[in-house]
Amino acid sequence: MQVKSCKLTNFRNYETLETEFFSGVNLIAGGNGQGKTNLVEAVMLLALSKSPRTSHDEDLVRESQSLARVELVIERDFGKMKLECVLGKETGKKFFINSNEIKKVSDIFGNLVAVYFSPNDLVIVSGSPAERRDFMDTDISELSGSYYNLVQRYQKVLFQRNKLLKTVHDKNLIIDQIEVWNEQLASLAGLIIKTRKSFINKLAPFADETIKFLSKDSDTLQIKYDGARGETSAEIKEEILKSLRFNLDKDMELGYTSIGPHRDDVVFELNGRDSKVFASQGQQRSIVLALKIAELLVFERELGEKPILVLDDVFSELDSARQRKLYEKLAGFQVLMTGTYFKFKPSEDYLMMTVKNAKVKTKFVEKKEK
Repeated sequence: MQVKSCKLTNFRNYETLETEFFSGVNLIAGGNGQGKTNLVEAVMLLALSKSPRTSHDEDLVRESQSLARVELVIERDFGKMKLECVLGKETGKKFFINSNEIKKVSDIFGNLVAVYFSPNDLVIVSGSPAERRDFMDTDISELSGSYYNLVQRYQKVLFQRNKLLKTVHDKNLIIDQIEVWNEQLASLAGLIIKTRKSFINKLAPFADETIKFLSKDSDTLQIKYDGARGETSAEIKEEILKSLRFNLDKDMELGYTSIGPHRDDVVFELNGRDSKVFASQGQQRSIVLALKIAELLVFERELGEKPILVLDDVFSELDSARQRKLYEKLAGFQVLMTGTYFKFKPSEDYLMMTVKNAKVKTKFVEKKEK
């Protein structure tokens, strides 16, 4: 899988842009505010159905303009396809596949699968449980539009149960009404948690292998899902159902549902210790990098072809040894890597892309013969 070309119209600071990418490493260099991050953001928009940088779609439309467009030509094992997103300040966001508008957001997932890493992703380790839940749900949704729909359904049922908890304060009145929502919520929760646990179980060995590779075997990494017990979705459902009933008094007092996949967490243990508490910022960066490469490898195994890696302004923060090892680990993948400069270059062919004032100049660098 690879992005062959990108065309932007009124996207962020780009009035118009047409550029092509190399199938291997693409180094995207430029000063702050020139547009290098905006370029990779456009790619991720069509992988995630949303920007990884903002929740406000209107921010993506160039100032003084009402409409923006992103067009990508991608190549899969089965051939080429065109993906488009049209962003209107008044009309909202629309997606197209081969010029045909898609009606459900979930249908965009799985066409372009990409892993994204920026300095803000350190919150996956250091931030709140919500950050870690979002990382799981975003990743799984890239592989499965049906999982995205499942989470949306869960949120709707959760909203209804919470609404009941906020408005009915008599336990005798609420107990019959809430059982309907308990049953639905527990069923959906069982499917979500089972899928998340399966994903973490696939991710954990690759992440441990990667951090050992990057640290020359000086570090180990364990990843554990912290949520309801049970291996099958049916077992998890029964566990959640029991907890919902047991916690009813507490939930009525709080006015919201206190247990379920919307409250779960993921624990990262570096060398046997909770990394959120004990890991330095440098160690947390290494954990997230290992996590992102593990995502790449899980995606490759699930898809049967290589996904894309986008590294946004993180390469320069790695020491030279890790930079060299990263190039080695990513051989064979298409990589879009932004930075103000690149001290160490790949030993294989690469494309140098220089961004200035929303204009892109490219230079292909061939490996020198030994």
